[in-house]
Amino acid sequence: MEPLLIQVGWEYFLGVMLALITVAWYSSGRFTKLETSMEWVRETLGELKVNADNARTPVFAAHSPVNLNALGETWLVESGLKEYIDARTTDFVGFCKEKRDTNPYEVQKHVFQLMDTYLFDQAFDDKLKKFAYEKGTSMAVIRRMAGIYIRNLCLEDFGMNRDDIDIHDPERVNE
Repeated sequence: MEPLLIQVGWEYFLGVMLALITVAWYSSGRFTKLETSMEWVRETLGELKVNADNARTPVFAAHSPVNLNALGETWLVESGLKEYIDARTTDFVGFCKEKRDTNPYEVQKHVFQLMDTYLFDQAFDDKLKKFAYEKGTSMAVIRRMAGIYIRNLCLEDFGMNRDDIDIHDPERVNE
């Protein structure tokens, strides 16, 4: 039995290779868009978790603009968060400087995202975890308490009104 021999000209071979590269590049871009577009799902699930955890022992109001209630104010002090943040106010407000020319909604969104990933020093992080355990809450709620407090500091520093959080200009969202 003789082997099957197919002869292909260099033009045809180059065309096939170019087509394969184009398909691979296009597919890669589509997958990247899919990964990027799924970010909103992660953020939404995170918000739902914080609100669900807060519902057990509410420390902040569920309506907008979100603010600490009396228990939240007490926990802010008892946990040591207020003292920790007050000692670093310049740093925390500095993290928000890029949102100074936006609006209160964007400042709040930025601060909440910051606090979702902020790395406290190990000793303080352990103290917060112990506090959360003793109070029967989650670190997500503790971090949101900190975010609300920092948001208020930033809004005050920027001369913004906290009640304007629900009024945001879509034209300025990505500034």
